[in-house]
Amino acid sequence: MTVIYYEYERILGVNSTHDDAFGERHYNYFSSLLNFKQWVSYEMSSSEIVEITDSNYKDLASRGLI
Repeated sequence: MTVIYYEYERILGVNSTHDDAFGERHYNYFSSLLNFKQWVSYEMSSSEIVEITDSNYKDLASRGLI
């Protein structure tokens, strides 16, 4: 299962990252949270989404997930 990590800034939009089945990392930008959620719903519906927050950033970065 693909895991999509995303960071949401109300004014700046959404930045997301995920690894495909071949281990290649993909980065995406969405102008709004709504656009991001629509993309996930239509293109990546079987994926888990994880919001990047101040409390989990160091852990995710140290494990090389973001």
